[in-house]
Amino acid sequence: MKKKVVSVFLAGVMAVSVLAGCGADKKEAASGSGTSKAAGYAEDAKLKIWGSQEDQDMLKGIIEDFKADNPEAAGWTIETAVVSSPDAKTEILKDPSVAADVFEFASDQIAELKDAGVLYRITKNKDEIIANNVENSIAAATVDGELYGYPNTSNSFFMYYDKSKYTEDEVKSLDTMLAKDLGSGVTNFSMDLDNGWYTSSFFFGAGCTLFGEDGSDPKQCDFNNEKGVLVGDYLLDLCNNPKVKNQDDALLLASFKEGKLGASLTGTWNAAALQESLGDNFGVATVPAITLEDGTEVSPSTIVNFNLYGVNAQTKYPAESMLLAEYLSNEKSQKVRFEVRNSAPTNQALAADTELLGTSPAVEVLSKQIETSTVQPSIAQIANFWSPMEAFGQDCIAKSVTKDNMQKTMDTMVQGILSKLGEE
Repeated sequence: MKKKVVSVFLAGVMAVSVLAGCGADKKEAASGSGTSKAAGYAEDAKLKIWGSQEDQDMLKGIIEDFKADNPEAAGWTIETAVVSSPDAKTEILKDPSVAADVFEFASDQIAELKDAGVLYRITKNKDEIIANNVENSIAAATVDGELYGYPNTSNSFFMYYDKSKYTEDEVKSLDTMLAKDLGSGVTNFSMDLDNGWYTSSFFFGAGCTLFGEDGSDPKQCDFNNEKGVLVGDYLLDLCNNPKVKNQDDALLLASFKEGKLGASLTGTWNAAALQESLGDNFGVATVPAITLEDGTEVSPSTIVNFNLYGVNAQTKYPAESMLLAEYLSNEKSQKVRFEVRNSAPTNQALAADTELLGTSPAVEVLSKQIETSTVQPSIAQIANFWSPMEAFGQDCIAKSVTKDNMQKTMDTMVQGILSKLGEE
């Protein structure tokens, strides 16, 4: 049966070839206008892309490359508008019919966008997209087993340190770092101790889960299990340690600039400022290991989310939009984004290119950090995660928590995380 079908197909191809040969001169004369039709695309597609203000010039350059690399898009009109990835969900839900055809959004928005019916399911080159990007970025772009986003950049945190204060070997262990005497007025280590985006890394590293193994069960969180309580004890010790300070970005930047800080946790967005402050002493490393009271060594697993490109489900040009979105997030475009915006790539080849990443130590260590990171859940219940984690951190800082009441404290925190949305 298969041979018969192939024979009929070949006969058809031969007939088409003869006809095509007869009109070759006419076809060559009209080759420019026929490329889009032959590829199944509209010749005069009109597309809009959303991106951040900082990305506008870069996007225009990538669009020029897209048209040069895709002759079928030569006659397309592609415009850009300013809507950053954190704001994408809010803006597209206002009125999808007038929103961008292709837009960048934060991966923690994907479940709500999919449930609202505004994301087009990716059907073009799905296997290639999955193969070309790091595994956890694909997980972040997938809902119910279907791909709804094109991974573009990764976002997490790691450790910056002053090389005049710590050696490369010392920064592998936070306990080693805290045992060192850095002199009067110098803080050994700082982090945002009442921010769950940072403190959750210790729980994840100890094997605790948020919303189940795959982050999709709003009724599951085991931060209050035996290991979770030990992590709570460790965080309490950090808050009570005079060598540790609770610092947000503004405070840690100032401390590094004054030479009064040994190490801190933050992301690539502070790389340029810290490189300027520390000069030759600028150092980066993955988040150091910690040792819990029962002797367990824990390698923190930082929370990670990704910027993804999505296609508007109400676009008039789904095939054209998928072609453009795939190009905006392919290896070539991710390399441009790395070079222009210092963004960490999700593309497998770029993430493995040590020579390229070596030109940006911060991005290089971030790429290593996210290999063991935990993807930030995207279900609506995540909205209830941040406040209980913040309250726990603040209580530790205020010394209203003790190891004697840690189990009760963790139970209360988890109860808050799992409470129904909208409950006080």
